[in-house]
Amino acid sequence: MNATADKTAAELEQKVSERLAALPDVDSSMIEPHAEGTKVILEGSVDTVFSARKAVLSAETVDGVHDVESHLTLTGKNGPSTTH
Repeated sequence: MNATADKTAAELEQKVSERLAALPDVDSSMIEPHAEGTKVILEGSVDTVFSARKAVLSAETVDGVHDVESHLTLTGKNGPSTTH
């Protein structure tokens, strides 16, 4: 990548991070977006499949993003209790 592409990727990652931070029911501190051209890859972890879906949908709404790939793992922290 050249300097312009790096800057654009960093700007896209920043915009996606800001959009994720605005989601009320998603802990965005555990999600890291990586831009490759117009594609954004979300890496990290979320509590539920619903949080993962919200993150992907939110990232798709950012101007300049044409594709979102989810590499998010589920922690299940806010899911059904597994304690006995």
